[in-house]
Order: sequence, then structure tokens, then C-alpha cells
Amino acid sequence: MTKARPLIAATILVGFATLPLLLVPAGALQLSDRTRQMGMKIKCMCGSCDMTAAGCSHPGGAFSGPCATAMAMLKEVDQHIAKGEPDDQILQAFVQQYGTRVYAEPPKSGFSLVAWVMPSVYLVLGTLVVIFVISRWVKRPTPESGSGSAAARTISPELLARAKAEASMPHARRCRRAVHLLHSAGCVGSCTAAHQARSVARAPRHHL
Repeated sequence: MTKARPLIAATILVGFATLPLLLVPAGALQLSDRTRQMGMKIKCMCGSCDMTAAGCSHPGGAFSGPCATAMAMLKEVDQHIAKGEPDDQILQAFVQQYGTRVYAEPPKSGFSLVAWVMPSVYLVLGTLVVIFVISRWVKRPTPESGSGSAAARTISPELLARAKAEASMPHARRCRRAVHLLHSAGCVGSCTAAHQARSVARAPRHHL
């Protein structure tokens, strides 16, 4: 019994030493250092953690460690590495699959940077266009602006009576007098004033 105690103690120590390894998912143990480095450059696309694929841990969740989506992405990275593809080509493969939102950080140069920035540029330009159109529409002049109201061109009863009084004169003279009176009222040039001038000039004397 005494001889068995050291063996039991050694077994317990080995068990405690290997316990952390047993708690880590088996798939994670097969990832290379380069796979983990690439996994830090792309986001986990599970939609619930907003962490990198290599750093996905779901803190406060029902489990701790990379979720199934992150593990699948890391496995895909490992497959690209096995084919001998460079890092840029691997990242572009994920961009084609998920879009530029897969980047954990914005790229520093090249076409990837343009693809990252352009959605924000389009949003700003679209907002400016909408503001410009609305401001132009608000400042648009009304149809009567700068031309005076129609009421200003009407003939007062007094001027119309004076024009009719001139109708007793010879035809040519009374026409000129009627037009002169209408012109003094600011009505020459309007359709209503011209019509009234003609009607006054042509009116028979017995109607006045």
C-alpha cells in the first residue's frame, strides 16, 4: 500500500497537467502559428461576437473558445496555407466571400484600402447630394415673385370712368387718351388692360 501511494500521486499530477489540454477543442490544437496570425486579421463572421477568428471567445456566453464559425474560418485559412498561397491572396479569398467587413482592421494601402473606404465615401456624397437638392427646392422662387401681383394691374373704377368720358372725342383722339390713361395706371402690357383700351376706344357714344 505504501509503495502504491507515489504512483497514485504521480497519476494525479499528470491528470492535472493534461486537464487544460483536454478543455481546449481538439481542432484548435492542429492550427499552425501562421494560421493563428492570419486568423487575427479577419473577423469571426458568426454575427454575435465581433471578434477576430483567432480571438473568438464569446465572453459571458454558454461556452468559452472559438465558435463553430471561427473554427471553420481558421480551418479554411489552414487549407489555403497548405496550398502555398501568400497572405494577401488568402485575405482576398475571404473578402470575395464576406466583403470588406471581414477585415479586423482597415488595410493600409492598395485596392483593399479603397474597397474599405468607398462605402463611407458613397454615404457622405449621397448625403451631400440630398442636402443640395433640398436646399435648391426650398429656395426656388414662387411663380409671382418679381413680377408683381395680378391685382396691381387692375384698373380702378375712377380711371375707367375717365377713359369712357374720353370716348365722346373723335375716334383717334379718344383711343390715344384711353391708352394714355391705362398707361398711367401701369396696365399697358397686360392682356386685360389692352382689351379694355380697345373696348373703350370702340365704344359708341350713346353707350357712354
